[in-house]
Amino acid sequence: MWRGSLGLGATAASGNTDAVTYSINGDAVKQTPTDKMNGYVQGIYGRRQINGNTERTSDLIRAGGKYDRDLNDRNFAFGALDLERNQLIQLNLRSVVATGLGYHLVKHEGNTFDISTGPAYNREQYTTNTREAIEWLFAEESNHALSQTVSFRQRFSYYPSLKDSGEYRLVFDTGLVLKVTSRWSATITLNDRYQSNPVPGVKKNDLLFVTGFQYVFNP
Repeated sequence: MWRGSLGLGATAASGNTDAVTYSINGDAVKQTPTDKMNGYVQGIYGRRQINGNTERTSDLIRAGGKYDRDLNDRNFAFGALDLERNQLIQLNLRSVVATGLGYHLVKHEGNTFDISTGPAYNREQYTTNTREAIEWLFAEESNHALSQTVSFRQRFSYYPSLKDSGEYRLVFDTGLVLKVTSRWSATITLNDRYQSNPVPGVKKNDLLFVTGFQYVFNP
């Protein structure tokens, strides 16, 4: 059975500043004793009015999924797909496909810690050009039930390029979930993306911080 959560948020301002921002944040997981499937979606859209003209302040969406299959009690194989679209930097689509092997360092109810590694293919389609890279993935991730109402999770991934020596990407995601009721939770998430060789005019680091409430299904 799938279980997960979905949250929607919005902020608005008027008067001296006319602006509005919408956000979406959700995830789902289906797990058995031998395998696990999970997916996520995350987006933020914002605009503001300046001298009668509408200006976009954010236009970002990310989505993806991962499948893990246990080979034995400690070792597992995985396959993953991550997608990203960011119109503010003219990124129409970044697609990253990765596969490899992992190891369960900690595997307890409420607390897990995994490491994984394997090859990855990264394709970035911008408005003006397309870039491709073969990378190698090194990742670690953990989930922690801090109490009956508070949980914490994080994932850090390092993608050195096998095509261009010295170039790399870093991906860091972390989140804190505070259970309010059996169906509603308050969330705080932080996502950081770093690229050593961005296209001209784009900053190397991209940080996203989102807070809000989520509806939990099949808790």
